[in-house]
Amino acid sequence: MGAQRDPQADGRRGRPQGAAAGRTRRRAQLGQGALSPMRAFTAVGVALLGLTTALVAAQPATAGAGPPAKVPPTGVQTCLALDAKKDDWPTPQACADSGPLRLLPKQDGMRSPSLPTYEAVSGHALTECVRDRVSGLFWEGKPDSGKQPWPVLRDGTDGTSRFDMGGYGLQNVPVPGSRGHSEAYSLRGDGRPGDAIGYVAQVNASRLCGFTDWRLPTAAELHGLIDLGKERVSDVRPGRPLAEQSLVQARWLPNTVPGVYMTSEWRDPTSVWCVNFENGAVYDCDPLMERAALPLFVRLVRGPAAPPSGRWRELPNERGVPGGAVEDRHTGLVWRRCEEPQTWNGRRCIWSAKRYDYVQALEHAAKETGWRLPTIKEIDSLAQRDPDGFALPPADFPAAGRETPQATHWSATVCGAQPATSTARASISGWVLTDDGKIYCESRIRHLGVRLVRE
Repeated sequence: MGAQRDPQADGRRGRPQGAAAGRTRRRAQLGQGALSPMRAFTAVGVALLGLTTALVAAQPATAGAGPPAKVPPTGVQTCLALDAKKDDWPTPQACADSGPLRLLPKQDGMRSPSLPTYEAVSGHALTECVRDRVSGLFWEGKPDSGKQPWPVLRDGTDGTSRFDMGGYGLQNVPVPGSRGHSEAYSLRGDGRPGDAIGYVAQVNASRLCGFTDWRLPTAAELHGLIDLGKERVSDVRPGRPLAEQSLVQARWLPNTVPGVYMTSEWRDPTSVWCVNFENGAVYDCDPLMERAALPLFVRLVRGPAAPPSGRWRELPNERGVPGGAVEDRHTGLVWRRCEEPQTWNGRRCIWSAKRYDYVQALEHAAKETGWRLPTIKEIDSLAQRDPDGFALPPADFPAAGRETPQATHWSATVCGAQPATSTARASISGWVLTDDGKIYCESRIRHLGVRLVRE
């Protein structure tokens, strides 16, 4: 359950010097309110097709417009417990299980609701659109194209079939006017056939489910669809419905391919952030499908985007110190202003940030009244991804008073859990958000950063 560190997600790159200044210059070049080259690419693609109304409708919601876009649950129902009979060895246990091990409190799987929840849009099939009841976002549904997303091969003498998941093929070529599940798109940003921006314009022109403000999702939005509690299949096969082999709620998101989906966010000028629906990882990929010729699938979204300004509100912390906590008006979450175990003295974060192993992180959070370790989707909602670099917290988050080195952060979301056997001890890992924006499953013995959250 969960993705181990992905080879494609290796090769860390630090944030370049002067990233904030570079981002300001880039936004000025792209125009008022621009967040990334993607907004400029969207404007170009839509203008080419004469759909200026779609561009207006797709602008981000302003701060305070409507209810918060709450962070969806992860689906995880496994927790970390300590086995007293084995010197408190960390062991996986169902979060709802009352024994025999000692469960550490405030873990992800103990929260309610634990599963992603959806509802149908009146008058429309699930292959057209569906609404996330937690975040309020509307998601594009995917009809069956009648093709498999990868070539089908026959195995040996037993005649069983499997996918050749090694590259882009004819089955991935988009059909004009179609939204088929097997179709893959590049991200050149010029609206040409087969380009994702052209696809956005096409869907908005068709008024899918009555809307004209469909857009590519951010990494945090798209990862919000992932059900991390669903058992990962070891080998994707043609004989089973694809959505059942994807880490999603198959009933609500039929025809979801257990492959790599594109987001709207660029890691750098040559790489875009992607979400893997087979294993739940987030990493960068080739938007042209040339360096790594894997098909990139697309699922559009509509609804309130994170506002470009006015997102944060300073609050007193539990000790009454003004500005010691920060409310995210977009998600409704409240964050401690400083990394643990630093404290806010009214002007800056004092002392030094500490690095914790996974058990230490969970135990530390358990002792902090009213606060908890965030889920992987919650910590990701605090991230900023743009071509100038990755930041956690974002550059416009209220200043801590001094620069804090970027760090990989723990979440309260368990992954990679294996019970003990007659020959091996139990093992358990945790989902992490890395210091350069990736999401994967990390060994519990790593010493990483901790930020605390509350509702």
